[in-house]
Amino acid sequence: MHLPTQMLKHSKPKISLAYSCPQNTTAILQPMDLGVIESMKRRYRKQLLSNLIFEGHDEEEEAACSIVQFWKALTLKDCVYMVNEAWESVPEHTLKRSR
Repeated sequence: MHLPTQMLKHSKPKISLAYSCPQNTTAILQPMDLGVIESMKRRYRKQLLSNLIFEGHDEEEEAACSIVQFWKALTLKDCVYMVNEAWESVPEHTLKRSR
């Protein structure tokens, strides 16, 4: 359910809002959810885990510490860049199949 933009502008004047999908379009966008978005999510998770593994250590105790440090050091900016890279790597044939 989309909230009215005027209501959000009134309560948070410094925040700009843009909906990425029109209201009541779930049935139309369902193929995207099944193929394209799933492909992008898989690629994002792969990147996230690759970054975690490359920053880990060999010893078990140090590895547990480095996992916590990794999650603490991960920023929203890092995630946005990884999502962008994941989206850019979705194969064209995946997009064509979702029609």
